Amino acid sequence: MPEFRTEPLIVPTVSGLLPEGERDRRAALTSFHADAARVQVPMRDVVCYECGQPCQVPSAALSANCIHCHAHLNMADVEIRPGSRRLTVRTLGNVHVPAGTVLSNLSVVCRDMAVDGRVSGSFRCTGTLSLNTSMVLDGSVSAGKLVVDKGAEVELSVGAAAEEAELYGRLKGRLQCKGTLHVYRGGAYEGVCKAADVVVDPGGHFDDQSRF
Repeated sequence: MPEFRTEPLIVPTVSGLLPEGERDRRAALTSFHADAARVQVPMRDVVCYECGQPCQVPSAALSANCIHCHAHLNMADVEIRPGSRRLTVRTLGNVHVPAGTVLSNLSVVCRDMAVDGRVSGSFRCTGTLSLNTSMVLDGSVSAGKLVVDKGAEVELSVGAAAEEAELYGRLKGRLQCKGTLHVYRGGAYEGVCKAADVVVDPGGHFDDQSRF
């Protein structure tokens, strides 16, 4: 068996030292600066969709954990496309249902949601829920702002709760609105309504069948 001999490490610099430029570069990479420790990561306020408690998460993060219940929080935007098998969505981001999508039994919790397709299910949005097409919603609906766009005809089988509502199209069903229900020209509401204030523009229709 041949004898094993190690080869000496030869550094082509005087006295085996790194060149001055390389030495300074490595020192800069490994040194600690007090100013860097004070850099603040941009944060945003969110509400956990599991426990309902407010918390802060990094603005650029796609996921995080609730500091109260430790639930995993998804913050990515989601598009529910035609033929999708994903019927349950939990996110602090936005959800879009494009035109041509026909799905039932959806369960969505999100920030803003724009519905251009025909879907049914339960929707809980902390921001704005925009309904841009005609449909029957057979689940519970809650939103910071409920918007029925022009040309849309929406029927609520269970009902909806919102901080405020804007009707450019037609809405039928039970509605609870903590703030103002605004029926614009060409819009219409028919059903049992409980709202702090109702504004009906000329050309709008409001038929309150309330029994409160």
